[in-house]
Amino acid sequence: MATKEKPAPKGRNFDLRQLECFCAIARTGSFTAAAEEMGIAQPSLSEQLGKLEAALGAALFERSNRRVSLTPLGAALLPKARALIEEADALPQYARSVCDELGGALRVGAIPTILPYFLAPALKTFTNRYPEIDLHLREATTAELVKQIQDGVLDLALLSLPVDDAGLVMAELFREPLHLAVPMNHPLAAEAKIQLRRVSGERLLLLKDGHCLREEALTACDRARARFNARFEADQFATIFELIRSGFGVSIVPEMARGYADGCRLVTITPTVTRSIGYIRLEKRYVTKALEAFTAYLREVAKAR
Repeated sequence: MATKEKPAPKGRNFDLRQLECFCAIARTGSFTAAAEEMGIAQPSLSEQLGKLEAALGAALFERSNRRVSLTPLGAALLPKARALIEEADALPQYARSVCDELGGALRVGAIPTILPYFLAPALKTFTNRYPEIDLHLREATTAELVKQIQDGVLDLALLSLPVDDAGLVMAELFREPLHLAVPMNHPLAAEAKIQLRRVSGERLLLLKDGHCLREEALTACDRARARFNARFEADQFATIFELIRSGFGVSIVPEMARGYADGCRLVTITPTVTRSIGYIRLEKRYVTKALEAFTAYLREVAKAR
């Protein structure tokens, strides 16, 4: 009657402790001496070896009353087992060295009302200073960025604070005023300051739903009891500025966009309306040297504003 072949073991079903027991027996030539060296009882050592042999599907030692010797398989596997243990012992040091390296990929996201006006102009200096950091950028709405941070897709996101989600670290970089943007020939363009209720009846130009600046603008209008004639929604500020220049309406825009508002007049709102600019990251995620360098650079740029 033909014997059935034993199926080959699938996957790894042994652990490092079992390899250590195997190497200790091979080194001492004795179960008793190996158990003493490992600081465990001999039955526990034998149990660990038995599990390893079962996982490998063959015996690693020839046992007799007088001596313990390696089987051909045991002799063949011993150098590999020793190498695996050495690699495992070196793993903590390797992890520390990787964490201490200033390099690798850094994935950063930002909302559309921050990336082109604050972040993009600062990137050249950062990449020149840290060429070893592989910086990846994403632009998205606040809700999308928060999800990508929580999913581990991004390391850090720049947006308007606060963000009401658990498990996030939030850090404010600066506060910036919001202004009323009007066409250059608008009756209010010559004003130094203006109350929002004075522009009631105008057409208000807003970013589409999902952009936090939209909500901030509407909140400011509600507080000022400003009632606008109509609202027009756009995907980006470039469109809004173009419409303002053409006289189609007015908008509420951040200070950092001033350099992109040619042909528009930015009038200071009173009482002052501001937004908080900062970053978020996952609280339980390890902070790499690259991330430390980037957040320090953001604070540097913010301070120089």
